[in-house]
Amino acid sequence: MKRPLFLFPFVFFLLFLWDCNLWDRGLPEHIIAQVNEEQISVEELDREFKELILESGKEVIGTALGTLKRAYLDQVIERKILVQEARRMGIRVSQEELNQVLSEIKMDYPGEGFGETLGLKGVTLEEWKNRLEEKLLAEKIIRGAFHPSNKIDDKEVRQYYEDHRSSFQIAPKVRARQIVVADGEEAIQILKRLKKGEDFEKLAKEKSLGPEKVRGGDLGYFSQGEKPTEFDCVFTMEVGAVSEVIKSPYGYHIFKLEEKTLPRQVPFEEAKVGILLELGRKKGEENYQKWLNDLKGKAKVKINTKWFRA
Repeated sequence: MKRPLFLFPFVFFLLFLWDCNLWDRGLPEHIIAQVNEEQISVEELDREFKELILESGKEVIGTALGTLKRAYLDQVIERKILVQEARRMGIRVSQEELNQVLSEIKMDYPGEGFGETLGLKGVTLEEWKNRLEEKLLAEKIIRGAFHPSNKIDDKEVRQYYEDHRSSFQIAPKVRARQIVVADGEEAIQILKRLKKGEDFEKLAKEKSLGPEKVRGGDLGYFSQGEKPTEFDCVFTMEVGAVSEVIKSPYGYHIFKLEEKTLPRQVPFEEAKVGILLELGRKKGEENYQKWLNDLKGKAKVKINTKWFRA
């Protein structure tokens, strides 16, 4: 599967990042936005946006196209803010790093495919490499800003466990075998042989049409709801019991219950490590979002009112 050549996600946003007080009537007609001292031209945004649409393979028309384009402008503005901050902090992307990523991407485009794709999109290699460098810079500063917090006390972990007790319940599971055939009469004859004491595993290997026949019909462990509803009968069976013939859209089934586990509550000490990781991740995300919002708040962003209304 090819990596996206133009590197930006195809995402819809319902809300825009920038308030109306950032709109500017005085920007030149060919400039769509200005982020601090850096300008974004209409041509630059149009070219990136066209590449995004072509790369996604999705057809977007009418008002949805305009909404998506305005949302994509938000993404470009955010990228510019991150890149400018990275450069201010002295973060750099080395030529070796750039060449390494470029080589990895080229591997997905055999022969002259990479250059041909750039040509079809109307993008020069230098333009594309500049955009790749911006993406890598943004990724670097995000990785530096996003870090899980270690300040999580036992009381907070315990409270999370109590508030999410249902999440730490392990549902009962069963391990069962099946024989499935296409003909109902054949299934009845197989069931008669089983009731006379013939081995279920052996008959499954001989008669069953399911892929698990090579394992003697062994379906492995599963919880209720993981299989079609016709399989649910095994949850009411005794271990070792064989079901009657059950019809489904897939054929005629006979089940044998091999094992059954009881539901259980994962104890706090067992769940603690996972909770610490989850709380650390959430706190890290909150810290990152606060940092990003502060960064946006300091940036001087202007958006061309005329273009936005058009």
